[in-house]
Amino acid sequence: MNHHVLQQRLSPGERGIVAVAAGLALLYWLSLWGPDYPGHWLLKASPMLLAATLLARTLSPRFALPLAIGYLAAAGGDIFLALDRDRYLMQALLCFLVTQIAYIAAFSGQTRPLASRWKLWLPALIYAALMYLIMLPGLGSFLLPVLVYVSVLVAMVIAASLVERAPGLLLAGAVLFLIADSLIGLNRFVDSMTVAEPVIVAIYTSGQLMILVGALRALPRR
Repeated sequence: MNHHVLQQRLSPGERGIVAVAAGLALLYWLSLWGPDYPGHWLLKASPMLLAATLLARTLSPRFALPLAIGYLAAAGGDIFLALDRDRYLMQALLCFLVTQIAYIAAFSGQTRPLASRWKLWLPALIYAALMYLIMLPGLGSFLLPVLVYVSVLVAMVIAASLVERAPGLLLAGAVLFLIADSLIGLNRFVDSMTVAEPVIVAIYTSGQLMILVGALRALPRR
């Protein structure tokens, strides 16, 4: 395959699976406006499970393996948050940390030099630094863990921006992931600010779906 092609087209089957994942994500988002129901955690995790399966079957193993691990870890984080957002927040964030590390491993397979795309990733670095400073007074014993977490988030955005072929959707998805997690941090560590769960879920899920489509378009296939 010519690795210099800017974008790869999704097959009808791939587009269908992405559409199903998006539809399930929308159903879960709509359900947030009502009471809990049996199996809501599975509905929340199902788009990530579909993404992991699609990527594992489609991309070259060098890229499919870390991305599939990332989406499976994201499904675990989604389940923790769906079961109890307050009680299992730390477990969920650990899952998402695995996701971000896995994405970095995948995105780093074919990259441009760091300085060549600084205009793409520098705004994310500045945003993350500002969010950390806002959270800083309320971090307490979480000061170092949150610093590590934010640093990995930024590294994921940088890695996405450096993907050699058409990083647009990958970068947009990674940025939305960063924004969603920063809003979770504001809810947890800044008493004066509360961001509604549906807003965070919409941003996070949109980001994950963008990363899915972006990976299918930009990363080498089997």
